[in-house]
Amino acid sequence: MQQDCMTQVSKYPLRKEIEQRMFEVFLDSIGMVTTRDHVQKLIDDLFSPTERVMIAKRLSIALLLLKKYDQRTVAKLLKVSLGTVNKVSLLLQKGSGGFEIVINAILKQEKFNDFLEKIDDTIANIMPPPKGSDWKHWRRERWEAKIRNQKPF
Repeated sequence: MQQDCMTQVSKYPLRKEIEQRMFEVFLDSIGMVTTRDHVQKLIDDLFSPTERVMIAKRLSIALLLLKKYDQRTVAKLLKVSLGTVNKVSLLLQKGSGGFEIVINAILKQEKFNDFLEKIDDTIANIMPPPKGSDWKHWRRERWEAKIRNQKPF
C-alpha cells in the first residue's frame, strides 16, 4: 500500500534540459496509456491518494462549472473552498484549454448515453416485454437499471 506523504519539490533546481526531458517523458507516458485499466495503474503509481483526490476534485469542479452549476454549490457539493473553485474557474477562462478538452469529451459521452437511453425508453414503450416476463416486473427491472446507471452530477 502506498504511503500518503506531502508533495514536495527539491529546493535544488534542475538543469533546464533535464527538466524539459523529464516533462517530455511525463507527457509521452500519459499519451501512451489507452485503456482505463492502464490509466488507473499509472495514476495509482504516480500519485498519492491525496493527490488523486485533489486532481479528481479539480476535474469535477471544471465539469460542474461547465454544466452551469454556481460556484457556491460546487464548493459545498465537493467540500472545497470557494477559492479553489475560483482558481479552476479562472483556468477555464484563461488557461490553455486542457480542462475544456477533457470535460467536453465527457459531456459529449454523457449526451450520447442519454440519447441511447431515450431510444431505449421509446422502444420499451412501444414493444412488449420479453417473453415470459410480466409488464410490472419488466418495468421495475428497467427502472432499477436506470437508477444504477445514474451519475451524481
